[in-house]
Amino acid sequence: MQNIHHENDLFLNAFKYAPIGIALVDLDGKWLNVNPSLCKLLGYTEQEFEATSFQNITYPDDLQIDLNYLQATLDGKITSYQIEKRYIHKQGHTVWALLSVSLVHNQDGTPKYFISQIVDISKMKLAEKEISDLNDTNRSILDHISDAFYSLDADWRFVYMNQEAEKHLGKKNEELKGKVLWDEVPKLEMTEYGSYYRKSFEQKIKVQFEEYIPATEDTDEKWLETHIYPTKEGLSIYFQDVTKRKLTEEKLKGSEEWFRMLADYSTDMITRHTPKGKCTYVSPVCSTLLGFQPEELIGAWGDSLLHPDDYPQIISIYNAIMNTQQINTFSFRIRRKDGAYIWFESTCQTILDKRGKVSEIIAVSRDITERKSSELKMQEVNELLMRLSMTDGLTGIANRRCFDETLEREWGVAARYGQPISLLLCDIDFFKSYNDTYGHQGGDACLQQVAHTIKRALKRPNDFAARYGGEEFSVILTNTDKFGAHKVAERIKQWVEELQIPHLTSKVSDLVTISIGTATLIPSAQLTSSMLVEYTDKSLYMAKQGGRNRVVAYE
Repeated sequence: MQNIHHENDLFLNAFKYAPIGIALVDLDGKWLNVNPSLCKLLGYTEQEFEATSFQNITYPDDLQIDLNYLQATLDGKITSYQIEKRYIHKQGHTVWALLSVSLVHNQDGTPKYFISQIVDISKMKLAEKEISDLNDTNRSILDHISDAFYSLDADWRFVYMNQEAEKHLGKKNEELKGKVLWDEVPKLEMTEYGSYYRKSFEQKIKVQFEEYIPATEDTDEKWLETHIYPTKEGLSIYFQDVTKRKLTEEKLKGSEEWFRMLADYSTDMITRHTPKGKCTYVSPVCSTLLGFQPEELIGAWGDSLLHPDDYPQIISIYNAIMNTQQINTFSFRIRRKDGAYIWFESTCQTILDKRGKVSEIIAVSRDITERKSSELKMQEVNELLMRLSMTDGLTGIANRRCFDETLEREWGVAARYGQPISLLLCDIDFFKSYNDTYGHQGGDACLQQVAHTIKRALKRPNDFAARYGGEEFSVILTNTDKFGAHKVAERIKQWVEELQIPHLTSKVSDLVTISIGTATLIPSAQLTSSMLVEYTDKSLYMAKQGGRNRVVAYE
């Protein structure tokens, strides 16, 4: 590999040990020098890089945009550029990377060679694709189920609703998206049904209720059954027209003949059971839903068809039905004849004899497997989005939003148990001049190395590091006194200096250094988490005023 004369050994050291791929490329695209991280990322040896050019290992669809930017740089229209592109790994698969390119000039101003920084973003691209695929799949599923569905965020704003919900609410998804529930459905807040929404949101529990809608001149009377599920982001609401079921229940109470007729033609499976649970009747749709003929289940107890994990819940619900004699709706998994489990939703009603005792139980059941599948997939999407929203895109550690939420949570735990909590604020010394000297790409690489080092210096599982903003980082140390906090801070300061990142324009060292402020409090009625941040910020200010490259604790 062609030897390139660098200005000093410090640059060589940074080039060799940088955690991201770095390469020097001549004006025709031939690789001049590559670091070990790039070899590891793309699978080629230094000698293999020397024998080719970047054009030969660039994914064909991404080559032209790279060449266009490269030519614009040579023409003096831009000084550097950054794009997302794909490379072809030695083993044949593609690797997504964030490419940052700057042009280096000779002393006479003529172009000399390019410096390229290559960061692996394959996981981020995979996550983006998973989110897109999941969203497309979920919307397709939700738009084709018979239930109406919509979701709300933590501020009661509409996030999404399917086609069936659009019919019920009389507005399109695009019209309601971002609008507040209480503004769009003001009558809801004035009824008991509005309290069910707040109960589910505040207590983080599933809430279910039935709503009767009287007939008007244009419409018949209607019954709606609503299920409200709390999520990490807000609420998911399913509702369905159960008028037919309610009429069925009324007929069941009065006429055996009506019962048989409705049961035979209902798409829901209707079963009758003795007070002890023995099955005495199964409607014909059983063969479609479960694969069993009705006579195969008559006389059975049904226990063997329940999923083992759901059995304790079913027993508890059964006892509640017998004790309260109220209608109860619940979901569970049931085994088909072919051995596969599907999700069932059953509504049970007790029938009383003349003495007021339970003579039998009527159950109306339906297959809700698609709805359950969409719920689980939506939960996966929400969790993935939450992880991405809590991560700093450049450094890969937690971001400011995640820091704020974690500090409030840990402050509450410390208050509950009377334990000390410590906070560190870290600031890279003279980072602005570093950026001016080494460029934004060099600054980004520096931030990534420092962030990784801070996180690596934390030894306990609950120790928490985040990018606080710009070149500042924060560390939360639970159940840690000021002496423990000082020890961790000194370790971070030392390890950052040992990175040997050159910083020739620093006023305290020729290497990148860090200033750290610490503060420790035991929460009380007079102290708040914001005071901990304030005291730590003051100690960081004293560290910077005192000469930088030091640790100062708030006294």
